[in-house]
Amino acid sequence: MKKLWTALLLLSICAAPAFAEKYDVSIPADFVNSQFNDLVKEAGTAIAYRAVAPAEPGGITGFDVGIEASFIKIDNALWDEVLDSNDVPSYLPVPRVHARKGLPFGFDIGASYAMVPSSNIKVIAGEIQYAIMDGSMALPALALRGHYSTLRGVDDLDLETYGADAVLSKGFLFLTPYVGVGVLRSNGEYTGSNATLKENLQDQSETSQRVFGGVQIAMALLRITLDAEYAEVPVYTAKVSLGW
Repeated sequence: MKKLWTALLLLSICAAPAFAEKYDVSIPADFVNSQFNDLVKEAGTAIAYRAVAPAEPGGITGFDVGIEASFIKIDNALWDEVLDSNDVPSYLPVPRVHARKGLPFGFDIGASYAMVPSSNIKVIAGEIQYAIMDGSMALPALALRGHYSTLRGVDDLDLETYGADAVLSKGFLFLTPYVGVGVLRSNGEYTGSNATLKENLQDQSETSQRVFGGVQIAMALLRITLDAEYAEVPVYTAKVSLGW
């Protein structure tokens, strides 16, 4: 347990400097469709669900709960327009609480909740996973995941994402590396009160691909998972959890 609290403290310290500014999202009156399209693509990638886990099924008794922080590479010029901040960082931090539960017949379900400090950004997301191959001493595990996420708290933007991933992993002692590919759909709509923006900003739907990989380090009940994703923008995630 002491190791868990130490890891959580280190994760918080790494993210804390980026929370000194205010990150409320609002769409400016001079925003145009091309900018709105770029925002939907980048914000969709930012809020998309990430399992941050190998492909092995947890089993009916399996459970994993913890916290994570994703750091998303953003277009500073674009986000300078929509964030209430004097100094937009190169990487936007998104902290989450995260839980996954194993089910019978190779299924797992997961959910996460994100709330960016000093911001109106909140994200609710979930997944369902099915293991095609459970994995063994000789064979890797292979799983398919479906996921959904929705943005909350931002009056000017209705944004949701959904998609599917295929994940392959193989454990070695206390390390379990994994790789995956997926497709992500982002749907965005302007929902603010500006009449000109309502007339000019069209609803946006964008489909993109993502590839990702990582490694889970298990030490008794403590799990530390590091994950890198390349999609519309790069995303780097660290997760600390308790699992069995």
